[in-house]
Amino acid sequence: MGFSKWLVLPVFLLLAPIPGAFADGAWKADVPRAQAAFEKDTGQPLRPGHRVEATVFPGYYAVRSGAVGAPSAYFREDMVWTANVRAAGWTIGSATESSPEGRIRWLKERVGQLPLERLILVKRNKPPVAVIWSAPDCPFCRRLEEALEQEGVSAYVAPVGLAEEGYQRAAAAYCSNDPGKAWSAAMLGKPAAGPPRPGCTYPRDMLGDIGFFFGQGRLATPIVVFADGSTVTGWDDQRARARLREKIAQQIFFPVRER
Repeated sequence: MGFSKWLVLPVFLLLAPIPGAFADGAWKADVPRAQAAFEKDTGQPLRPGHRVEATVFPGYYAVRSGAVGAPSAYFREDMVWTANVRAAGWTIGSATESSPEGRIRWLKERVGQLPLERLILVKRNKPPVAVIWSAPDCPFCRRLEEALEQEGVSAYVAPVGLAEEGYQRAAAAYCSNDPGKAWSAAMLGKPAAGPPRPGCTYPRDMLGDIGFFFGQGRLATPIVVFADGSTVTGWDDQRARARLREKIAQQIFFPVRER
């Protein structure tokens, strides 16, 4: 099975967590076991050059091709949920997990697993209201940044790019000595100031995973994730901004965690 069938398409199916999957309160990734489950379920060995990696979301793994920018396939360790594996998009083998309640529960659990300390925190007067999957070469992302600035509210950023040049600017901001200021500069088309932070590696795959999960398989910028599990994909200055103001008024904020 090759990546020729593992395409990223708009998907609108969300899932509930695996009951009892983390009975001891902590999940420990077991890549060899996960790969064995993947190969058994698909009936084929992993293709040469491909690898299985744990994602930041417990119980979920990615299959990478190793090519920069290539789409990943995903699967849950029980193989009941897969994405871009058996077919393009997400596949779920349990009807109960696709219920409206299950969808809400799934999103809330994934929000609680976001690695906030590995994202960029752009500080403003109010606490962080959202995690945004955003790109410096995305016009709608710049409009979102303007709204956050005008509302005076902080946000976490998972910085990516639409084109390779955008990824380079995102990586420069992520690895700068002051990522928050560098991101704000990048959104204004300015280069990151100062030398990069020593030892910093831009986690492109991890950030791509975040966009894939919260975009529900649709990789479009920006994606706005609020702390209550609700999301907005894309941005407009009426409905989306009203949602933003609603969360601020309700004081639904993320905790502050810095690298």
